[in-house]
Amino acid sequence: MRIVTASTPEQHKYVKEMVTYFFESLFPFFFSSSYREDLKNFGVLELKDLEEFSLKEILEITAALQTLQSLMECMSEEGSEMKHSKQFERNTKILTKHSIYFPFNYDDFSSADGESLYMAGKAYNQWII
Repeated sequence: MRIVTASTPEQHKYVKEMVTYFFESLFPFFFSSSYREDLKNFGVLELKDLEEFSLKEILEITAALQTLQSLMECMSEEGSEMKHSKQFERNTKILTKHSIYFPFNYDDFSSADGESLYMAGKAYNQWII
């Protein structure tokens, strides 16, 4: 007999929020709005049957997304390093293992123009402009 612990609704919500963050805050730094729409249409980071993942699987997905987010933010601030390339590839494979389509390579993000990612983000309110 095998005991599998199910993932929680809060974890599903968190993963969905992370995917939204990728499209609304990270990808705008690297891709045009029309290309981002194409990515959505192609199913990039589409979460199918999220509720079916076990606790272990949802934690792997969460950690992979968090790591990719951190790496992408570091690339915008510090430039690219080869050690980040291996981490990026490893976490992309984790998403692929769970049937989450993320077709990018490290080089797709390492050519940012050097501006801080946080300067490209949206203001949280009208007073921070």
